[in-house]
Amino acid sequence: MNEVAFLIIVLSAYILPVVIVLNSKRTQGHEKNAWLIGIIFFSWLALVMYLTIIPKHGRVKKHRKVKPKS
Repeated sequence: MNEVAFLIIVLSAYILPVVIVLNSKRTQGHEKNAWLIGIIFFSWLALVMYLTIIPKHGRVKKHRKVKPKS
C-alpha cells in the first residue's frame, strides 16, 4: 500500500507543473506550448524558470490614444 501512495505522490508532483502552466494567463499560443514541452522534459526546473521569466500580468494590450475634444 505504501508503494501506491508513493506513486500517487510522485505522479501528482510531475503533473502539477503542467497544470499550473495550462491554467496560467501569462502566456498563450505557441509560447505556452514551448513552455509545456520544457516542463515535460525538465519538470520543476522549467516551472521555476517560467515563473521568474514570464511577466506576472501576461501580455499587456496596447490602448488606443483618444484625442481630447476641443
